[in-house]
Amino acid sequence: MLRAHRERQKKLLPLFSPELRATRMAFAKGIWDLFLVFTLVFWISICFLYGAGYDTMRHIKDSTFIFRNFDDSQTANDLSSMIIAGFENPNAPLLKVYTDSEKYDSVAAIKDAVWKGNAWGAVIVNDGFGKQLEQALSEGADYDPTSAVTLVTEESRHYFKVIMVNKAAQTVLTALEGPFSQQMFQRMVTADGANATRVIDQANANALITPFSYAVDNVAPYHFDMSMYILSVTLSLCMVVGSFIPSNMWKSIEEPFYKQVRITHVIALRAFINIIWAAFICIQATGIVFAFHGPLWSPSTRDFFAMFAIFLLNTLSFTFFIDCMQNWVHPRFLLGGYFTTLFVNIAAAVFGPELNNHFFRILYAVPFNNSGLMLRTLLTNGSYNKLNFAITINVLWSLVWWLGSTFLIARKARRVYEGKMLMANVPPPAAPQPAVALEKDAAHSPTNSSALSEYLSSATASSGTTPSPSETDISARMRSARARKSNDTTSDIEIEDM
Repeated sequence: MLRAHRERQKKLLPLFSPELRATRMAFAKGIWDLFLVFTLVFWISICFLYGAGYDTMRHIKDSTFIFRNFDDSQTANDLSSMIIAGFENPNAPLLKVYTDSEKYDSVAAIKDAVWKGNAWGAVIVNDGFGKQLEQALSEGADYDPTSAVTLVTEESRHYFKVIMVNKAAQTVLTALEGPFSQQMFQRMVTADGANATRVIDQANANALITPFSYAVDNVAPYHFDMSMYILSVTLSLCMVVGSFIPSNMWKSIEEPFYKQVRITHVIALRAFINIIWAAFICIQATGIVFAFHGPLWSPSTRDFFAMFAIFLLNTLSFTFFIDCMQNWVHPRFLLGGYFTTLFVNIAAAVFGPELNNHFFRILYAVPFNNSGLMLRTLLTNGSYNKLNFAITINVLWSLVWWLGSTFLIARKARRVYEGKMLMANVPPPAAPQPAVALEKDAAHSPTNSSALSEYLSSATASSGTTPSPSETDISARMRSARARKSNDTTSDIEIEDM
């Protein structure tokens, strides 16, 4: 056995032999193509990811806040003027004033508008603020500064953007507390010739130091401690495990199906496997989310199936996309497509399209963004309800990629059956050209002469008229005769050794 192994190794060529020059060049070209493609993929993916989250404060004016003063006192009007001026800061949200408008004429109407997503938040000067403050300053009455202004917020939009916008609004209001306190103190001192000592003695100390503050009213809390982990980690897990694994599994067993089974049955079987596997993974991911939902959220059975449907729709949109790539792209470039797709969707999950550069608003059409939007609507009990838009986008992605994969599977099966394509999505190699120059030199050897004689004798012995053999046919028959003779010689040697 060892001697046979050595004999076989002697027949093989060393890596840098002249005969393997073409093979080495083809290998080097493949490595170079791979290097160029993945360098391009890497830079595009990273630039897209970083660009999606770059300096979103520049677009903070795209976030709008409703402002309304429900108190008619001079004190409330002075505070309103300061608030409006404070929100003119370029790092603050855009404040839309509705004090003299019939729109949003009640606190309930303003909260409903924020809950529906018509505004990012609202600033409300509460009714009775001026009278309560004046009584606290002049008579020392009890006073709660946070009853002056209500900051209405919500958390149904993208997590990081909501934090940024709400923080900017709170910064503006907090910065006004000191200047407004000084203004009220000066007014009390100059009123009716009062002096500072008298004002301090008769005023409520809390009202004198902090004449106004604000209370935050979150109308759409997440009700879930790990909401960002759901949006990024769980969706990525469903995408990778639910999409890549069945596609790679199918890749290893697909050849006999393409060559022996009807195309319609291959398409149906592949779609069935993809859907069953995606459902299997997504129902487990949903179970994991429910197992670690925390104390703030009390989910129901309806929530379970709604979340499962969101995960499943997101996963299928990627599964059929990967099917398209595996039936169209060369295997060495498949990972580049996976990598780019994953990074674009992670950018949508981590940074979102809101308050981004206008180019990155294309993230509104990315499955991860719409799946996250549906999850946030679910977790906030229906706030910022854009379900029709989100479901439509993800269904369209799934349908488009399924139709594309159906066409590409049928195309590949037909071309594989006809011998025009290999399972690796490349055409079969061309037949090697005969070495004519070697045949001329080899014509003088005894082995080739006997092979030629064998060919001519077999042609003469055949019945009917034998066509004149071409030079290529003679060469092929000569090589066949040499191979048979070599095999016979080897067999004789082995018999003698035994």
